[in-house]
Amino acid sequence: MYILLIILLGFGLRLININKLEGLWNDEYVSWFVSSTAFKEGFLQEIVKQCHMPLYYFYLKPFAIFNDTVLRLTSVIPSVIAIFVMYLVGKEFSKKNGYICGTITSILPFLIYYSQEVRFYSLLFLLSALSLLFLIKLTKGKNYWKHFALTSVFILLTHVLGIIYIGLCLLYLAYKKKKLTTRILVYSLIPLICLIPFGINILKMIPSSQWWGEFSYTNILFLFSDYFSPILTNNINAPKIFFYSNNLLFISLILFPTLIALYFIVKGVKQKKWLVIVAIGVILATAILAISGKIVFITKYTIEILPTLILLLALGVNGRFGYLMLSAFISFQLFSVFTPYYPAKTFRSEGHRLVCEELNKKNPDAILFTYYEPNRFYRYLKLDSKMYYISKINRFDYKYETKNFIEKIQIGEKVSVVFLDSVSFIPGNWIEKAKDQNLPEMFITFSEIRNFLIKELYINFTDFQVEKVGSWTVITAKKLK
Repeated sequence: MYILLIILLGFGLRLININKLEGLWNDEYVSWFVSSTAFKEGFLQEIVKQCHMPLYYFYLKPFAIFNDTVLRLTSVIPSVIAIFVMYLVGKEFSKKNGYICGTITSILPFLIYYSQEVRFYSLLFLLSALSLLFLIKLTKGKNYWKHFALTSVFILLTHVLGIIYIGLCLLYLAYKKKKLTTRILVYSLIPLICLIPFGINILKMIPSSQWWGEFSYTNILFLFSDYFSPILTNNINAPKIFFYSNNLLFISLILFPTLIALYFIVKGVKQKKWLVIVAIGVILATAILAISGKIVFITKYTIEILPTLILLLALGVNGRFGYLMLSAFISFQLFSVFTPYYPAKTFRSEGHRLVCEELNKKNPDAILFTYYEPNRFYRYLKLDSKMYYISKINRFDYKYETKNFIEKIQIGEKVSVVFLDSVSFIPGNWIEKAKDQNLPEMFITFSEIRNFLIKELYINFTDFQVEKVGSWTVITAKKLK
């Protein structure tokens, strides 16, 4: 009965603000675009182009015809199922631990945030929770090899970095079950080897898509605060300092729940030291990859270890003081629902509907998209305007592209140019300094493109209008000469 109430609470929290008026942002749009592509029109080819594994696109495909809210509900479903699975994980140690694991999974803002995103992270958390459940059963001598192998394959088919988590789990099992090493290889390692060629291809692609962030020690700190506080900081790129706000409420929400969680986790490690080995290994391996420039260290890339951390937290709760601290932890999470910092209320400033609604109002004769190709906007764009683009693919030809673009616009035609501010923010007089400071090439290139285009528009166009919507700037003008 209690677990049903916990699940209902989690379901209700995951419905708060699920209808995002700003629409899908880029990563979500990619999920939908790939999944909505028909098999005969290149669905499998679109999957191969992505830097993530294919399972999620197959999962999302039956729902691709529906609206944004339904798409987001496809992430709510595995997130709610995971509440019950985490209850079963904790119940392997005691019913008390089961209820604590279920409750924490139900209310964690980090999980609620990703349960509303059209990406694979909710599904990955569910698979990781199942993997942990079967791993625990294996350590108890129960015959769950096939279950563990299947979830391992599913994890790798969802997230290429899952190889770190699965690899460490297999190493631990090989150490724990020395006499059963052959069985481990047969049921787990061999099926995983079959996925290596696909995974290697994606690992080669990842660095080119991970150019926008640098590793800092604060990434590690924000990993735990993202997991266990209502403040999500490291889901894109973390600041260089931990306390980046002077607001007392902000500091309280980020600090106290994180410290309480870490206190319980340390106590839980004392009871079950082996549980933390995989978690620490994943964090260290991810940090090394980030330092070497292979990936950006963001919290969601380590989500496979969150079920383990939740279990350790639950194992650390005991005694009157422990339950008092747990009550405070839960109170912080629930109180945050009524604050502007609650992750489910986060405004997705790169939402595509924002810029498309502006374009629909302007109804230009031609549109030039910078950074993204036009097909990224077709879900919300209701125009038959001529489409041009300068994207990541053709950016090095931008001098010729911009010249050709200006020439293609007829005198008297109205044109809208779309800029993504987060990648084209360097003013012209700062470009050289940015190059000296080794800012990512993509920032410099698209800032140069923006500065050049604005100059051309001022010279050759009239009726100049600038609209800023979220992280987008839309400049509309009519060709004069």
